[in-house]
Amino acid sequence: MTTTTTAPTTVWRAAWREIHLSWLFISADRWTTIFPATCFVTAAVVHARLSVPEAAITLASGALYFWLFVYEHTLANQLVGIEEDRVNKPFRPLVTGRSSIRGARLRLVGVRILFPLYGYGLGVLEWALMWQILSLLQHEYGWGRHWLGRNVYAGAGVIAQLAAAWEMVAPITPDAWRWIVTLTVTVTLLMSVQDLRDITGDRAVHRSTMPLVFGETRTRIFLCVGFAIGPAAIHRFLMAPAGPHWWIAVTDVLLCGLSLLLAVRVVLCRGQEQDQRSYRLVEQWYTLALAASIYTLR
Repeated sequence: MTTTTTAPTTVWRAAWREIHLSWLFISADRWTTIFPATCFVTAAVVHARLSVPEAAITLASGALYFWLFVYEHTLANQLVGIEEDRVNKPFRPLVTGRSSIRGARLRLVGVRILFPLYGYGLGVLEWALMWQILSLLQHEYGWGRHWLGRNVYAGAGVIAQLAAAWEMVAPITPDAWRWIVTLTVTVTLLMSVQDLRDITGDRAVHRSTMPLVFGETRTRIFLCVGFAIGPAAIHRFLMAPAGPHWWIAVTDVLLCGLSLLLAVRVVLCRGQEQDQRSYRLVEQWYTLALAASIYTLR
């Protein structure tokens, strides 16, 4: 009787521990992956006019897909960046001891097997494999140590993410591709904002990032210009095609305001804490933009 009672409890506790640990690995990246990508799944669901039960199943399936999507990235990223994380992100599981290195490696192997199988089940195998190849290039073959590789990885990752988000619902439309390409270019050019907060740790491990290669001041000026002119591209390629509606205008103003705020912040608000806040604003901008796709791509 005791064995029958405790066995399910033991299994549940082990499963819950794995879920909680995976959250500790991915929680800092949820605003660039799970939340915005699920918004794009929602946009595809609305566009395809799925029934409520179909929509609920699709959204749950999509959220799990992107949980695995970012889990693979964070496991691989944190396994090769332990010494850097001791300086920049001491809260991560491999630094705090919540996970052993061996345990993280075993989980990475498991996710690398499960993720493409799940992607195949959702009909997005090619995008899952694209993401895995990018991850290998980034973490195993040195892309992550060079500023250009890091930015290309982030931009190409947007394609792998958003193309999968749409295609697990319906074939990708020209309008959906317009969104994907616009956000890919934006992220590729401006993602170095994340490197401003990590200068100390990146310098300690001799990583090549834009602030360390071109200088912090030049990088901040480049990003300032990018965030200042970005609203024009977002208006032209994302908002204007949706038509002259008041809700589109409000969204346009909000995205423009956030972008201009970032243009000011990257120049005037310096230091690890302030740069971290700026990066969080970039994540929120990205999520807001993709939330807007729900009613602009109907």
